[in-house]
Amino acid sequence: MRGVAIESQRPSRSPAPVADQPAASGGLGPRWLRSIATASERVPSQLAIGLAGLLLALMVLLEPRAAGGVPSIPLYFLLPVSLIAWFAGWRPALLAATAAFAVTLAITLLGGTHANSSATVFLLRLVTFAFAAAIARGLSSARQIVDLFFRNPGWRAMHRPIRVGTRLLVVPILEVEVPGQAMELDPGLLPLYIQPGMAFGTASHPTTRMCLELLEQFMRSGATVLDVGCGTGILAIAAAKLGATRVYAIDIAARAIQLAHVNLAHNGLSDRVTLIHGSFDIFKPEVPPDSFNIADESGSPATPPTGHLFDLILANLLAGVIKDLLQSGIPALLSPGGVLITSGIRSSELASVQAAIREAGLRLDQSVEEDGWCALAARRQ
Repeated sequence: MRGVAIESQRPSRSPAPVADQPAASGGLGPRWLRSIATASERVPSQLAIGLAGLLLALMVLLEPRAAGGVPSIPLYFLLPVSLIAWFAGWRPALLAATAAFAVTLAITLLGGTHANSSATVFLLRLVTFAFAAAIARGLSSARQIVDLFFRNPGWRAMHRPIRVGTRLLVVPILEVEVPGQAMELDPGLLPLYIQPGMAFGTASHPTTRMCLELLEQFMRSGATVLDVGCGTGILAIAAAKLGATRVYAIDIAARAIQLAHVNLAHNGLSDRVTLIHGSFDIFKPEVPPDSFNIADESGSPATPPTGHLFDLILANLLAGVIKDLLQSGIPALLSPGGVLITSGIRSSELASVQAAIREAGLRLDQSVEEDGWCALAARRQ
């Protein structure tokens, strides 16, 4: 079978090699948040807003008829107002709440349906309105956060495999794998199983795609690789699958190291990639190894190769950080003829990064650009 297909298969089908099968999820992702995002996505927004508006209007009409049995603080109004805030935003919710409370207050004051004094009714309604406004704003902000992580184009793209270069295929791991579920791949493809999370590095963004393309182009079998700012670990995983003998992946964010550890397990590469939580300074020969508390992905002590030179260094970061790395000595960690691949550079920042690369004594080999982002490959002479 040519091409790529993901489907449920019977257990009798031949599974993929052990090294290429994803492991069970480590549970690092906010599964409850994904569930909320999925449930919200299945409900048509216009339908939800319309039903909430009808419910609010019905409550406004029924309240005067309930006479003294209705409390002065109509907390039941908060349900439709909350639905409008979640599906339409806080401004429409605030407008709906204002209209509802104004109408009911006018009916209450003019019709005298409550025994309470007008001042008491007014104050209680005002308190309810304040609650409604606060809840509307909070729910609207929460929905924006959910949309940012789980409904933006990048997240949607990670719901399907993404082909990068000629041999790499990024395969999303969104939930715990179901027994008997497997993947049929073109024999020439190298699958990179990635669990997206709140760490930078999925092939949905052009900076990562360009890095992977350059990595595939410049990788040589048996190379030693350093991934600075590893994020999800996707570049380190790709380097290992493309033939690197040893890969070190480092990040200052503990969350990134946790997620990279899970992704290494998905790809069966925990023994070939060393994860280090810290700064790349630990690789400098002048820094004593015992001055850092280092542990690899298994929690065991890991000694960085102090003074070791790398054949390939990856830095998918930002332009300012890349220039800082160039000035602080990262080119000295390259072996003669070694290649530094950098990405995360805006087109407007390209010239300044190129100048910093030349000042660091590296020769520019290649530059690629996509959607206003750039990636560079530079070689130590």
